[in-house]
Amino acid sequence: MVGAIKIQNFLVLFFLLLFSRFTRLHFRRYLTVGGSLKFIRGVVIRSFRLKDNNNHLRILTAGQNTIGVGVIIQGSGTLFIGKKSFIGDCAVIGCNAKITTGRDVMIAQAVTIRDTDHNFECTEIPINRQGVTTEPITIRDDVWLGHGSIILKGVIMGVDAVVTAGALVNRDAPSFATIGRVLAKIIGSHKHVTNNQV
Repeated sequence: MVGAIKIQNFLVLFFLLLFSRFTRLHFRRYLTVGGSLKFIRGVVIRSFRLKDNNNHLRILTAGQNTIGVGVIIQGSGTLFIGKKSFIGDCAVIGCNAKITTGRDVMIAQAVTIRDTDHNFECTEIPINRQGVTTEPITIRDDVWLGHGSIILKGVIMGVDAVVTAGALVNRDAPSFATIGRVLAKIIGSHKHVTNNQV
């Protein structure tokens, strides 16, 4: 019985290692790996070009990193993952400029990090034809991004900052700050209402 469990554990570890190596080989054109990198199954890496950007997606890792189940990394920018940093299951990272994470960063499950916004100022042109605006994101050492949190373009997260579950961060966060509280409310309209439309 004990021997069968040891064999089963060995086989599980062997196939996880094999899968991780296969995934690294499959995505090698995007990766520059500076140490150990473990992929869990179902990771999607998608490079695409924006109109005014001919770059390809680049992912650089410092080592001892894990990218969880179903993570999506897409764009045309550069993603740097610091040493011992972790990206949780089902996280989405949209990188068209540059996203940098420091050491020991914990990105929980279902977190979204996007350095790009769609433009939507003109109501005469469909939003998908108005282009995008990008700004780099910097996440310093020992930051914890809680489950389902969202980090938007241009944000700098200070050392040891904590973002609570579901929080939306669109401004810089100082070191050691705890950021939270998301209460949904109407924040404006991008359509100009005339008197006869009310």
